[in-house]
Amino acid sequence: MRKTIVIVLKCLQMLYKPIPAVLAAWALWYFVFFKNNLYITESLEIIMIWVSMFGILYGLLEAVVLSTVWTEYKAMRTAVKRYDFDTFADLRDEEISPLVHTLTFVLSGAILLAFMCLKYVSLRSGLLFIGSTTYLIVLLFLVIYEIDDPCAGTWYIRNIPKEWLTIDVKKFREEERYKKGREIFVAKHGTKIKSDDLPLE
Repeated sequence: MRKTIVIVLKCLQMLYKPIPAVLAAWALWYFVFFKNNLYITESLEIIMIWVSMFGILYGLLEAVVLSTVWTEYKAMRTAVKRYDFDTFADLRDEEISPLVHTLTFVLSGAILLAFMCLKYVSLRSGLLFIGSTTYLIVLLFLVIYEIDDPCAGTWYIRNIPKEWLTIDVKKFREEERYKKGREIFVAKHGTKIKSDDLPLE
């Protein structure tokens, strides 16, 4: 029961996070476009062509990104359950490239701009289209952002050993490569060597 309540509260927290962005989009559209009667066309067909062109690219890109981060998230959860630090360390510092976020920002901005440039028959219809579009775009971004960083945030993976979060993965891998190289050297030459006989690189 307690676990269910925690999950519900986390979901509610995620659902209200896009609201500030929706309010900002409403203000931008109302004061810049609606009040000044700025619009490109009254034809919904032209806007739909615009939205479809950018929407398909945006949808495909976000689907790939969401699938990628979700696969990594599940792999990290499994690694924690199996106490597999190697797998966890490989994925801990992985994150979506800022270039990908930039591209999704441009595509989503183009979609939102298309809706803002349409002449609506009433204020309510404009608020509905602008608000719902902004809400879904921002919510999708937040979901991807949360899953991409499962060691912190709202939807973090529980029961991660504290030392796993503080270990310097790069240094750990260098020491691991050194140990493996040392073992190979000993096996090949059939002799023991001192710990400082082999360089790190």
